[in-house]
Parts: sequence; structure tokens; C-alpha cells
Amino acid sequence: MLYFQKMPFQVNVRALNKALDNHPELWGQHGWRKADSSKVHSEMMDIWVRYNDISKFKEFDSRFNDEHVPIWYDAWTRCPDVKQALKPIIFGLMAHVQGEMLGGVLITRIPPGGRIAPHEDHGWHVGYYDKFYISLQSAPGAVFHCGDEAINPATGDCWRFDNRREHWVVNDSDQARVTLIVCIRTEKYANERAVFETLG
Repeated sequence: MLYFQKMPFQVNVRALNKALDNHPELWGQHGWRKADSSKVHSEMMDIWVRYNDISKFKEFDSRFNDEHVPIWYDAWTRCPDVKQALKPIIFGLMAHVQGEMLGGVLITRIPPGGRIAPHEDHGWHVGYYDKFYISLQSAPGAVFHCGDEAINPATGDCWRFDNRREHWVVNDSDQARVTLIVCIRTEKYANERAVFETLG
């Protein structure tokens, strides 16, 4: 596959799923992505675990995605069980890909029948980090598309993906599709990223 790269390991996500079940209040705390005028993410909810310091912004503007040192959000700082479940996943992945810097960490949930509309991602964060998707919950029919390729990850699968290409998700399954997204700065995939850029 050209746009998706499956990592050669499975991730044990049971503890994280249990911890998330204990904290429904975390979903949708920050609605900027959902409320964006493009409506790309209007049918999903998310939990922000790590990103730019939102307290510096009264409302969303493009500077929120500019260069920054990320901070931890409530899911990490106020929910010890979520933090404990996330730590081995995040830092195990960092070790595996020879990570130099940890960027944004996000958990997304698309309900049955929901979707994320076709879009491309741009900006400093996208260009600086590689993006990894860990499936926390998925069922047949929850399909992630990019170009003419598509994947339907099983729970525990981890995929690397370059989100600068147009991509979208359609959840035609009978359960929510829940995904942990971890952004990592690493030189391990520099050659692959360069090839991807030449595809335009």
C-alpha cells in the first residue's frame, strides 16, 4: 500500500478502553474541530489528550496549529487511570519508531452511520510529525479511505498514515469507531515522507 503502513505489532487497548468508559465527561470538552465551518468533523466527537495550550486562545484561529510545544490536557492530568493506560501505548510506540518529540495526541469517536468528510490536513504540525493511528474499537464497515486505498483496522492495529493526502472515514458498522491518534517526530520515515511529497 502507498498511503497506509501497518506497524508490525498489535497494541493491547483493553485498559485504555475501560478507562475511557469510566470518563464519559472527557468526550467533546473542546469542540473546535467539530464546530469548524468546513463541517469535516461534525459527525464525530473527540478527546484532546495533548496539543497546543488552548488557554492562550479565546476562540479558534489558524495560529492554534502554528509551531508550539504541546501540553497535556485533562485526560492526562486529571484522570490517573486514563494516563496509566495511555503511557505504555504512547511511549512504547515512541520507542518503536525512534521518536524524538511527542506531538499531538487525540482520541476520536465516530458513531454508527457517521463519517469524517474528505479533506487534507496542512500546517506546521502536519509537516513536523508523523501520524500513527491505533484502533481502539472498530467493526467491519468502519472504513478509512485515502485515494483509491482503504483499510478497516481491527482493534489493536496500529497504522502510520500521511494525512496530507485527501482522506475520509465512513462508519457503516453497527458500533462506534474509536481511534487513538499519536503524532511523533522521527527521522525513521524521512525517505517515505519525501516520496509521498513527490506524488503531489
